[in-house]
Amino acid sequence: MAQLLAVSCAVGVSVAYIHRSLWSNADALLQSRMVKLLALVGEDDDNPRKLEFDADQANVPTGDLFYVEDDQGHGVAGSSAWLGPILDHLRTSGETWTWKRDGRAFRAASMWNAAILDQEDNRIPQLHATLFYAMPVDGTETQIERASRVAVLAGLLSVLFSALLTWWAVGRGMQPLTDFARYADQIEVDGAEFNGPGDVGGNTELVPLARALAALEDRVRQAFQRERRFLSDAAHELKTAVAIEKSTLQLLEQERPSKDAYRRGISQAIEDTNRIERLVHDMLLLSSLEHSRQETPATSSLVRVGDSLVSAIEQLAPIAQIRSVSCVFDDNCNARIRGSESDLTLLWTNLLENAVRHSEPGTEVQIELEDMESVCRVRIIDKGSGISCVDLPHVFERFYRSDASRSRSTGGFGLGLSIAKAIVENLDGTIHLSSVPGAGTTVEVTLPSLVIATQKSQASPQT
Repeated sequence: MAQLLAVSCAVGVSVAYIHRSLWSNADALLQSRMVKLLALVGEDDDNPRKLEFDADQANVPTGDLFYVEDDQGHGVAGSSAWLGPILDHLRTSGETWTWKRDGRAFRAASMWNAAILDQEDNRIPQLHATLFYAMPVDGTETQIERASRVAVLAGLLSVLFSALLTWWAVGRGMQPLTDFARYADQIEVDGAEFNGPGDVGGNTELVPLARALAALEDRVRQAFQRERRFLSDAAHELKTAVAIEKSTLQLLEQERPSKDAYRRGISQAIEDTNRIERLVHDMLLLSSLEHSRQETPATSSLVRVGDSLVSAIEQLAPIAQIRSVSCVFDDNCNARIRGSESDLTLLWTNLLENAVRHSEPGTEVQIELEDMESVCRVRIIDKGSGISCVDLPHVFERFYRSDASRSRSTGGFGLGLSIAKAIVENLDGTIHLSSVPGAGTTVEVTLPSLVIATQKSQASPQT
């Protein structure tokens, strides 16, 4: 459509230019004939005050019409019969005029009160004459029509050629995109390899697309691998817990236990059931966090970060006391964030539980809270065994634990840090973990703070 519009404009301009040029040539020829004819008008030899026309010298082309009159309106030469309806127009406007007579097109013009230049008797006033002249312009109209047809035909041919050339060029230029689409279609749910085309057809504009598709392929493959690993780990955890519970019940069924042994067996079965329940609960919670959207300011509330940390410390007080680990937190910051208080408490509980379980007896877990510009930062520092460089990049993966034995003594399923990361991401925050083997681990959480207000309090550290 753009090409058609451009060609239409070009054809229109060309036709207008041809029309104007040919009519300008016709008008120039008309003026030259009028000047030549007016030169044959002079004073009468017998009466100098009158005009006469030298018909012997006149060479009027066949088909041309003219009429000469003096300044009194008396005819000198030619015939006024042909003027007819155009006479009034020529008298008033004085411009050229196209009209038809007996099916032929004529171009007419007039020269009003033209001075007679070869007047010999200077004793009489200057003589003037008015000339009306018309010549046939059938040839000019034919030329204009022919030239217009040629211009329109050339425009149509150029549109056709341009459309074909554009179709070829766009098809050739889009070929790399077609290749990309074909290669991208090879991405299957079963994780088939995706190898994008190495050549982008010399189009540097397609290089970012090639990189984006390669990155997409890598993310899709990693997602497939995570899902497979998640299903495998979840099945392993559930299978182990169910097998233990089943074996406990089978022993109770096969033997004739005493009352106390029967109670111990039932208690063990309940413990195994609780473990399965915790695992299913954590899996559902993680799935809900990863697929839920962050609450809007209209539905969420302002939560004081210090209060949620204090609540988490209180929940973990029994575990900390058993392991002889103290949690030190100086609540002197009034930073608040917009979110769910339960999610925030769960976040600190998971992080503090890891810190307490991996700390050496008699050590401290330090909790630092500070507010900065539009964000607040929480740092949890323990003096535990630390995390090796091999395990550190995978600590936020689901079911990942550095202890490959997966025994009950490890205490968890490897979902705590995954849940913590999902909560932080739902709050538009970031979480970072750094560790030195044998020296301890530091977890840093940064959350957007909507209310920044530091309040210095005299409260003593909570342990």
